[in-house]
Amino acid sequence: MNNSLSYSGAPDISRTGVLTALAKCLARNEYNDQLTLLALIDLHNFSQINQRFGYAIGDRILAELQERLTDVPNNPLCCRRVDGDKFALIISPLMNRQLVPLVAKKIFDQLSRLFFVDNQAAAIEGSIGFAAAGSPEGIVASAETMLQNAEAAAKKAHQAGQPYHLGEVSAPQQAHHQIALKQKIARALANNSFELFYQPQISLHNGRPCGAEALIRWNQHSYSVSPEQLVMLIEQSGRMDDFFYWTINTAVREAAQWSEHRISTAVNLSASCLQSPQLFDTIESSLNLWGADPALLCIEVTESTIQQDLNQGLQTLKRIKQLGVTIAIDDFGTGYSSLEYFKFIPADKLKIDKSFVLNMRNNQIDLDIVKLILDWGLRFQMETIAEGVEDAESLALLTQLGCTYAQGFLISKAMPASEFRQWLDSNPVTALSEPPS
Repeated sequence: MNNSLSYSGAPDISRTGVLTALAKCLARNEYNDQLTLLALIDLHNFSQINQRFGYAIGDRILAELQERLTDVPNNPLCCRRVDGDKFALIISPLMNRQLVPLVAKKIFDQLSRLFFVDNQAAAIEGSIGFAAAGSPEGIVASAETMLQNAEAAAKKAHQAGQPYHLGEVSAPQQAHHQIALKQKIARALANNSFELFYQPQISLHNGRPCGAEALIRWNQHSYSVSPEQLVMLIEQSGRMDDFFYWTINTAVREAAQWSEHRISTAVNLSASCLQSPQLFDTIESSLNLWGADPALLCIEVTESTIQQDLNQGLQTLKRIKQLGVTIAIDDFGTGYSSLEYFKFIPADKLKIDKSFVLNMRNNQIDLDIVKLILDWGLRFQMETIAEGVEDAESLALLTQLGCTYAQGFLISKAMPASEFRQWLDSNPVTALSEPPS
């Protein structure tokens, strides 16, 4: 940047322009499941800038600030001044609300750069208020409401001495959100918009396929929803029982395509499903409906899921186990493991969370945790499955340590049922390299 401002005049104040652009964005994203983010930048000390340099220079600083802010996103939909010392920035599409800190950092990077007036440095400070609407959260809002929420969030950030704040959803907005979300999930279930992908699991004894984990996908070409987000949305919609009914029946039906391979198909169980009185009947009826071998079905449940209602959860799992279904404890080691209840869980397998597997070759603590879980599995006569295996060295190390099974990108990504069947028919054998010395 030059040592003097090269801009003349201040950006026009146009609250109406921001609302018009925001309304158009919200209307467009209503049908393509994208998240709209509004950032309201509220400057704190700009009256001091005007007093020191004069209003003409102050206007030129505001003009340059607007120029800088337009560089924050790759393609800002709108960046306008909405008040004397406030700017609004519309960013869309945004994948999820977890990216807000990154957006805030980019804005503060621009605010923290000095402005130079006749070789004199001028610094400005500000707070940012964020408001979000649209999917994947499904929060519905009007343009006016979003701007009001962002302004209130900026004020709250300033009062709390925080750099930014993400505005909360009001009760009416949340109610509208819940209604819209339930309708969307209901349509997806009715239209069979969900799909299961299958990620292979191999035996570390011989490298051959031994199972597959069923992972949910939502067929939306205009927006990508992660499995974690999707499960969260379904939980919020109150349709988890219907969703699990679809999932278990789809998994059992599609697994019949590769029944001759005699591999296990794993289905994840959420906390609300484990507490559902229909769970046992749903699993039993799906097995009977498709004539499936219960021994080839695995139900995966996390420690935290069991702990939400320990007594009911354990009783339900015992009934499922009596059907001949396999039980696996998923993401083992990430919860609060306790022998007090662990000894009562009718589990056959322990799944080692990928967060430990990914770093075990470079982090002694993670390696020790992996060894501890493997030893725990051995002592309790449980098979062990390592998730997140992405390189041959990790695969060889797990083999050396005595892990039973593995899954991860090294073996294969998750695939649709037809593609997974082809993968199985090719009879792949993963080359197990020599264990490291």
